[in-house]
Amino acid sequence: MLRILLVGGGTGGHIYPLVAVAEELKNLGAASGGEPPEIKFVGSGDLLKRAAEEAGFEVSLVFSSKWRRYFSFQNFLDVLRFPVGFFQALFFVWRFMPDVIFAKGGYASFLPALAGKIFAIPIAIHESDSIPGRTNVLLGKMARKVFLSFEGARKYFNDSKCEVVGAPIRSGLLASIDKAAALKAFGLDPARPAVFVTGASQGAQKVNEVLALALVELTKKFQVIHLCGPKNYDEMNRQITSIIKEGGQVFGAQLQNNFRLYPFFDLNQLALALAASDVVVSRASSQIFEIAAVGKPAIVIPLKGSASDHQLANAREFAKFGAIVIEESNLTPHILISEIENAYEKRGELSQKIKRFARPDAANKIAQYLLGQS
Repeated sequence: MLRILLVGGGTGGHIYPLVAVAEELKNLGAASGGEPPEIKFVGSGDLLKRAAEEAGFEVSLVFSSKWRRYFSFQNFLDVLRFPVGFFQALFFVWRFMPDVIFAKGGYASFLPALAGKIFAIPIAIHESDSIPGRTNVLLGKMARKVFLSFEGARKYFNDSKCEVVGAPIRSGLLASIDKAAALKAFGLDPARPAVFVTGASQGAQKVNEVLALALVELTKKFQVIHLCGPKNYDEMNRQITSIIKEGGQVFGAQLQNNFRLYPFFDLNQLALALAASDVVVSRASSQIFEIAAVGKPAIVIPLKGSASDHQLANAREFAKFGAIVIEESNLTPHILISEIENAYEKRGELSQKIKRFARPDAANKIAQYLLGQS
């Protein structure tokens, strides 16, 4: 039986593509009529554990170490965690002894991939961004195959190893969902346009702050589904409750009827939110491929100060296919509302252009390669 180890952790951008590939491996194995591959996850973080187990896969967690580019006492703690995590990774890789390892990048994937290299196990990696992170640049030297989301990332790796496939997307996001049913699931009015504002799995504090200032004006026309992130939920909820109380019958009821706040979405909730929306506002992480796959007009706000400004580079590539980019330094309530109205007015044209950015077969291409490593 073919054994495939998927490694990663941290944010949803590193975890959900792993789940997408695992699902495709399982589907291809079942379709072939032969013995399906044995699949396991190794990495770090509660989100990895939850996502893998919800999808029906075994997962083992290891301590991971991250070296921050700024002064932090966490750097010293992580130095101490490194040897513990390394021996954990060695043990889990040795016990499973896979035929191939697929690493998504990020610091959580480094130690399991390094353990695989020590055992001479073939490694394939995927890079989601236009400008790769340091871990993937290093893993690219160990890997036999490098899958890319963007053509521009090719120059950072050995070109002969590279294949541009896009970002793997979970199949549950590609299913057709009736918009009216999706709006009903959130208790929203099908007669009013809807905007989905998402900071992905970690939230986006700057976007949350500006949105809170824009909501009274925005909800005069639009309904808003807001995924603010678990760490930001209590504060955002407090602000919204205060605005509703202050607004009373003037605008409090308007906001209460047309705004929905959530800390975190599972796969089904995310699919419903994308189906319900006429416009999506997000960061410029790998989630832009999910937005493009469902053809939603998009406004992207790249995270200022992201490693090597990779989110800004991602956003510029996405803009070539119709996405509207607002740099964080230019983000104000007025500009946000104006661009949402602009995207809504041009939604038909933008939807068609943005669909050309998506590569919904990325997970299939990666899974086919991994299955060929027996």
